Parts: sequence; C-alpha cells; structure tokens
Amino acid sequence: MVGWVMMALLWGVLCLAPLLLLLALGVLLCLGFLAQASWPWVMAGAGLLGLGLGIWLAERVRGGYGLISFYGKLMSNRELNLPKS
Repeated sequence: MVGWVMMALLWGVLCLAPLLLLLALGVLLCLGFLAQASWPWVMAGAGLLGLGLGIWLAERVRGGYGLISFYGKLMSNRELNLPKS
C-alpha cells in the first residue's frame, strides 16, 4: 500500500512540474504584459500546454528509463553530491 502511494506521488510530481512552471510563467505574463481582460485565456492555455507537456514527459520517462531509475539518475548526480570545500 505504501509503495503504491509513493509511486503515485512520484508520477504526480513528474507530471505536475511542467504544469506548475507554465502556470507561473502565465501569471508573470499576465501581470507584466497583458491586460486584465485576457488573463483567463492565457492561464487556460498555459495550463493545457503544461498538462500536455507533463503527460508527454511522464510517458517518455515510462517508456525510456522507468520512474525509479529516472529519479535515481536525478538524485545520484555527482555535482550535487560533491563535498563542500
């Protein structure tokens, strides 16, 4: 049961990361450049684009590396594990 929950959380994070990134960029775009009248359309477009990108990324990881080995490659990065001098 715990393993299933952890796998669901990892897949969710992998899929939601591009969604949240593009939503944040949509907010910045709306606040900086666009009028208040068009913000729902920009946010809906950014959300759909982010969700599509997240689904594509999750499918690419599933078909290529697999979820556990993908996160293992991310976490065992030499640059992140170097001792501080």
